[in-house]
Amino acid sequence: MNIAPASLIADTPQRPAPGVLSSRLAVLCDMDGTLLDTEATWLDTVRAVFYAFGVTPAEDAVASLEGATTEQASARIAALIGEEVAKPSAVAAQLETRSLTAMEGNIRWRPGAEELLRSLHDEGVPLVLVTSSTRRWVDAVASQVDFSLFTHTISADDVALAKPHPEPYLRAAELLGRAPSECVVFEDSAVGLQAALAAGCTSVLVRADSASWTADAHESVPDLRGADAAWVRAVALRNTHASTP
Repeated sequence: MNIAPASLIADTPQRPAPGVLSSRLAVLCDMDGTLLDTEATWLDTVRAVFYAFGVTPAEDAVASLEGATTEQASARIAALIGEEVAKPSAVAAQLETRSLTAMEGNIRWRPGAEELLRSLHDEGVPLVLVTSSTRRWVDAVASQVDFSLFTHTISADDVALAKPHPEPYLRAAELLGRAPSECVVFEDSAVGLQAALAAGCTSVLVRADSASWTADAHESVPDLRGADAAWVRAVALRNTHASTP
């Protein structure tokens, strides 16, 4: 079921006191590359689509599509190849079909991800899956891994504006009745981090390598091994204290 676009509020919400945050904490999670080990396969699919249209892509062009929606990626690929050769709709169809084929039976949790979700759920922390993938893709993934701990799932089909726009995370907070400042977001890409920060959420970047943009995250970890509900609460409270005048 599609979700109506969020009402985007320009004013920065009042940051709650630490005690309030501890009891009202919510966690919003990106899917591909953050919880699931799928990002490398997605980028391999992007390369394969370039090759399918007779083009050898530059690696920076491929890397720039990390975290992109199918719509965003197909528009960029078509622009690079030339729309007279590859229309965005044709590229999108190739991306979706090839991705689903490549991922069939090949989807795994990233280290520590499933354990973290279980810990948060057991502590009563509400969870929302917030992905730039299509609803079709989410449904295909859900047939291979268990997403039952999530209260809601927001896909690219459920918002008017995808990441890096803050709408997906604002919508997730709204669905839970939380202020964005009461939410901790787990992300792995530049566009996802931009969306989380623009929404006013505490951000945890799950990424082994570093770049100039990774320093913008409130917290960075190479993977989720050892992370639990207590650790997430501590991250949220550190950000609350750091942001309090």
